[in-house]
Amino acid sequence: TICNGDSVVLTGSGATSYTWDNGVTDGIYFIPTTTTTYTVIGQDANGCSNTDTVTITVSICIFPQANFSISDSVICAGSCIDYTDLSADAQTWEWTFQGGDPASSTAQNPTVCYDSAGTYSIQLIVTNNFGADTLTSQIVVHPNPTIVAGSDVTIMFGNPANLISSTTSTGSFSWTPSFNVDCPTCQNTQANPEETTTYTVTLTDTNGCSASDTLIVTVEFENIIWVPNIFSPNGDGNNDILFVRGKGIQSVLFFIYDRWGEKVFETTDINLGWDGTYKGKPMNKAVFVYYVEATFMDGSNATKKGDVTLIR
Repeated sequence: TICNGDSVVLTGSGATSYTWDNGVTDGIYFIPTTTTTYTVIGQDANGCSNTDTVTITVSICIFPQANFSISDSVICAGSCIDYTDLSADAQTWEWTFQGGDPASSTAQNPTVCYDSAGTYSIQLIVTNNFGADTLTSQIVVHPNPTIVAGSDVTIMFGNPANLISSTTSTGSFSWTPSFNVDCPTCQNTQANPEETTTYTVTLTDTNGCSASDTLIVTVEFENIIWVPNIFSPNGDGNNDILFVRGKGIQSVLFFIYDRWGEKVFETTDINLGWDGTYKGKPMNKAVFVYYVEATFMDGSNATKKGDVTLIR
């Protein structure tokens, strides 16, 4: 039995000379296109002869054809590739992945990861009952860049922090979170965080490969609240308004009472102070009592009370 298109050599035995159909001599290639029976005449040295037959069965054989696609033939170290079999008439698959993990597979559609940079070959051998076929290809794995963020930083609230990174690679930079960062796409920049924040710097090189590192900016708060003990709302432009002062204040409740306990002023706006009037009229020189409730940026609270003297 042979496949369509294949050849076969027919050779007789048991005699001295042989003649096949149509006078063809022994040991000749036959290429039948359909199932065919051939007759051979054998003759010995005495001139005696005999015949025999052999039937060649021609089958339509479908051989496998290896083929596959790659999700990405150029990747960065640490990435993975999906291999999709596109072979025709295959029954088994034998993959070999140079530099890959795994290094080989018999799965039809494997996924392979590459940890090291390099140019690697891939081979697929497919088989069926009639034979085998092989296909090879290559993939490129680029190295990842390197970047190191600077040391962790501690600042007082309201002060800037330097965000500094170092690298021997080239590419584009990105700092996240970018809120309150002066230049999120610079290698080195400044940030003004309102709370302790972890910043990540990412470097992406020309191959699209990236690396990241982090640093922590710790924000410390100096919580101070105070109210002057004297002010002079006389219109001279100096010390005319009584404000709550301090550091790290997020919100306030500010109250002023006269000596009889009547409230003459209140505000929840730290930027709004008392101008020494009550119901639109200037108050006389006197000693007043203030009371402040403050909430600081770090979430803590404080209260303060005392006397303030109004002079003109």
